[in-house]
Amino acid sequence: MSAITVAGKSGPSSSILHFGTILAVDDPVTEGPSIESKEIGRAQGFYINSQLDGKGLHLVFSVIFTDGNFKGSTLEIQGADIFTRKEREYGIVSGTGYFRFVKGYGVMETEFMDIANLRAILKHNVTVKHY
Repeated sequence: MSAITVAGKSGPSSSILHFGTILAVDDPVTEGPSIESKEIGRAQGFYINSQLDGKGLHLVFSVIFTDGNFKGSTLEIQGADIFTRKEREYGIVSGTGYFRFVKGYGVMETEFMDIANLRAILKHNVTVKHY
């Protein structure tokens, strides 16, 4: 995971567990959870801790496909991420290329999480409909 805190109550040393902290991400998207899995894209965007008790994030990011059947296309993702739950749902709000005019949802499941080092493995199951 390539993530960095860009703003928060303690500046760059803020924890993602603090309300108001913003984290920029540029993470690999792979076919599976293994480190050896083929990279098919990047997830680029940000998380903001938007829950007063610090237990919930709001995510906004683009999945940019760089290989495979959807190379050159993107999915635009937005929604709540109550990361204390093993499984949570978010919205697919748009896309480009193959995914132009799509709407849908995704279910994200935590496979591994190391909050202190901003590392996680997340499994996504995405359903979209073309309009």
